[in-house]
Amino acid sequence: MTAPTPPPAVDISLAEARDIAVAAALPAAGFPDVTAALAHLHIIQIDSISTLARAHQLTLTARVPGTTTQDIEAALNASGEPVAFDYPAHALALVPLADWPLWAFRRRAARRRPDYPDQQTRAALISRITRDGPLPLRRLRAEAEAGAGWDWSPTKTAVEFLLWAGDITCTRRTGGQRLFDLAERSIPAAYLTDHTTDDDCLSQLLTHAGTVLGVATTDDLADYLRIPASVATRVLPATALIPVRVEGWGTSWADPKALEGAVHPFREPVFLGPFDNLIWHRPRVQRLFGFTQVFEAYKPAARRIYGYYVCPLLADGRLIGRADFARRDTILTIQRASLEPAAGPDAATSFAHACRRLTAATGQAAIKLAGPATDAATASLLGGFGRQQSQPTDQP
Repeated sequence: MTAPTPPPAVDISLAEARDIAVAAALPAAGFPDVTAALAHLHIIQIDSISTLARAHQLTLTARVPGTTTQDIEAALNASGEPVAFDYPAHALALVPLADWPLWAFRRRAARRRPDYPDQQTRAALISRITRDGPLPLRRLRAEAEAGAGWDWSPTKTAVEFLLWAGDITCTRRTGGQRLFDLAERSIPAAYLTDHTTDDDCLSQLLTHAGTVLGVATTDDLADYLRIPASVATRVLPATALIPVRVEGWGTSWADPKALEGAVHPFREPVFLGPFDNLIWHRPRVQRLFGFTQVFEAYKPAARRIYGYYVCPLLADGRLIGRADFARRDTILTIQRASLEPAAGPDAATSFAHACRRLTAATGQAAIKLAGPATDAATASLLGGFGRQQSQPTDQP
């Protein structure tokens, strides 16, 4: 049953919505540690591409001041107790342990799917993990079994479904490889429950999504959890979010706390990883910033407009440009870059500052343009980055 949606009580301009959104996703002061950032975002996307850094590392170093990608891995995998589990929440993502009960609706749905592994397959994998776990996939896969990348082997398919269903989980990595273990051995007993109803799960998760987005359409909120918009429409009136009217959007939803007092969005120039929570949903990015977000790593090189692993530049609460980055030895290489038409007079300074911040976060020793791959306009824009530079410690 769908509760009636009350009429919007607040009108918000597009500029206000943008400030609220940036402040919600990247609070101005950042977070004291990885656990706090994870607890706020609730979902941090994971991706296998490591041309620059792993997706979750970029998301977290942008929010925990002064941290490096190595710090992030130590916090996730080397501390005494795990802080997150892997789950297909948005895409495959890190989720705080305390949120385990809220994904019961998706675990139940996974067990109802026709391609959920049969009892014999489940029993064999669980028996092996019970005896020898936690184990990486390569130890679970039969020696003669093919399958890599997008071509999933039968074992990988079964393991992913068991993860989805909550029969097994992953709370640690070693050498970049996920370690699979029984849920009862890796999820604290206080959280290990499937008793929360579907609607209670969804109501709490949508409230979390609204807190991270600040202000959002129903479609934005549904995308955060990868649920149908029709389901979000039904459940949203039961959440802690309130309906508002945003200029150009119509009726939307806002976190009440985001509307209290002055808004302080993140202002320091920073490159966002292409899987950052602020830019997940491309229609929302276009509505908020007038910025066309694309990810072209899986396109043939000749069809790429901006590059392989492109990071948007956030400065003064706006997306003002982008750059294609890669790590080569100990050098952060800028392969291609561009600014938006209305980037402003301080854009080059912001670009340089964000480059230096990214260099420090990824543990590189220098910054360099790619040379032949960079056109004259980009070289002019980046000025001194046309030659290799050691990482400075002062402000640009």
